[in-house]
Amino acid sequence: MKSRKIFAGPLLLGAFALAACGSGSSNDPATDSSDQPSIAPVTAQDINVQDRANLAQGGELRLAVSDLGTNWNPLQIDGNNNELTGIRNTFLPNFFNFDAKGAYTPNAPFVTSADVVSDDPTTINLKLNPKAVWGDGSAIDVDDIKATWEACNGKDKSFRCASTDGFDKIASVTSGADKFDVTVTFSQAYPDWASPLSLTLKAESVKDAKTFNDGWTELDNDWLAGPYKVDAEDKTQKTVSVVPNDKWWGDKPLLDKITWRTVATDATPNAFVNGEIDAFDIGPDPNGFQLASGVADGAVRKAAGPNWRHITFNSKAGVLKDEKVRQALVKGLDRAAIGASDLAGIDWPVTQLNNGIILSNQQGYVDLGQKTGIDYNVEQAKSDLEGLGWVAGSDGIREKDGKKLTVKFSALDGVPASQNEALQTQNQLKEIGVKVDIVNVPADEFNTTLSSHSFELIAFTWIGTPFPFANINQLYGTGSESNYQQVSLPETDKLITEISKETDPAARIDLANQVAEQLWTSVGIVPLYQRPELIATKAKLANYGAFGLSSPQWENIGFQK
Repeated sequence: MKSRKIFAGPLLLGAFALAACGSGSSNDPATDSSDQPSIAPVTAQDINVQDRANLAQGGELRLAVSDLGTNWNPLQIDGNNNELTGIRNTFLPNFFNFDAKGAYTPNAPFVTSADVVSDDPTTINLKLNPKAVWGDGSAIDVDDIKATWEACNGKDKSFRCASTDGFDKIASVTSGADKFDVTVTFSQAYPDWASPLSLTLKAESVKDAKTFNDGWTELDNDWLAGPYKVDAEDKTQKTVSVVPNDKWWGDKPLLDKITWRTVATDATPNAFVNGEIDAFDIGPDPNGFQLASGVADGAVRKAAGPNWRHITFNSKAGVLKDEKVRQALVKGLDRAAIGASDLAGIDWPVTQLNNGIILSNQQGYVDLGQKTGIDYNVEQAKSDLEGLGWVAGSDGIREKDGKKLTVKFSALDGVPASQNEALQTQNQLKEIGVKVDIVNVPADEFNTTLSSHSFELIAFTWIGTPFPFANINQLYGTGSESNYQQVSLPETDKLITEISKETDPAARIDLANQVAEQLWTSVGIVPLYQRPELIATKAKLANYGAFGLSSPQWENIGFQK
């Protein structure tokens, strides 16, 4: 079969790096873009696009993060954090570039071509750039791709991968004419083949489970490759900085230095106002939006991406073990009001999201709240709880077998959206006789709270990728490290397998909605709304801001002359 170049379809919906508040270019996407549901016209990108000739050489970009975490491995469950992804993109290989439409092409510094040589089973030929090297000077080659696949293909459970999706569909990784000529053969037709091939890690850094899981607690330039390298990582001051990589073979980076320092989410807007940082992610924070909008030499850049707020219900905790109770709680939640409250004062439309896979502005969206009846309905919620034997006590809180109907909501300290959602949930569920205890959790314990399932209700944002159908298993599959809700549905697992190999776009959407309906009924993840991407920046900062569907080109980010 004659090989052909493939351009992926639009970047779409949620999954699957996580964020407490508030992972990426083609000029001409081909007809293959139809394999994903199309997204309605939105503000695709707002980054102050400028040619390199218009930008100054030099300067420091100062950014903020809420937490630097404890693990830098992007494929390991504890490192699966969107803020860390923003840092890692400066010094890890990205095999594909994404444009404002979400279409991608090979990222030439790393991959010169990516050809489909067979559709079934899907077989891909990659030509790696022989100039591409790791920090120790060794070449990026077939051994690195093979080792990365073997670490996350799911065969060795001791590798704690955030997701095995795609890796588990690869049958072999082999070399051809040389170690830069790589053939990846899948075990089936796999339309989302680029997902597991988007990032590779140095073979040495994933050589065994201990190294994969525990070897990334500190950054090692020998394991990195990108336009920048690590300059300093200060765990006491909670900062990390990068400088131009002297081994970089592409366009020279414009900035002399990029520094990230840890700032509490609720303190970040004032840090921007006071000139301590040059940009920050506003997220669903009305106060941050208002403060940033008033900065004379600043700008607020806006785009719509596939990122969405939700509440995760731990199906193995307390009264939430009962699916019927979980359904009743959803009926007691006015999620539209929660979204409106989160985004009050922010110039962005708020639409309640009633599907955990396809967003409301995408082709194929089905309103599952309306279809299933599991949606805001206070009287029905009360009736359902009565039918389950939960009877209102003298204080209005329901009781059964001498126990109060109580759930705990873990709210993150210093994260306005999380605190607000906890309070809104507490007030709303009180109306149906449910007591909500708010448990304040330090923001730096967010990842461990999730991975240890030490919560009953918790709210955060899922950050989308270009491969929505490839990552359904990550959030919802039985045994997935990212299935924080701990809902296991064998019938859903079977459908997810069908989706992974289905090549007809309409059939994929239909299968996805079947899965979405099962998930909606099981009440593990309860969507709230599609979150806007709002980035405050200094006005002269160029090629940076609200990327939407696109990926940053860090060597081209700088300040206008």
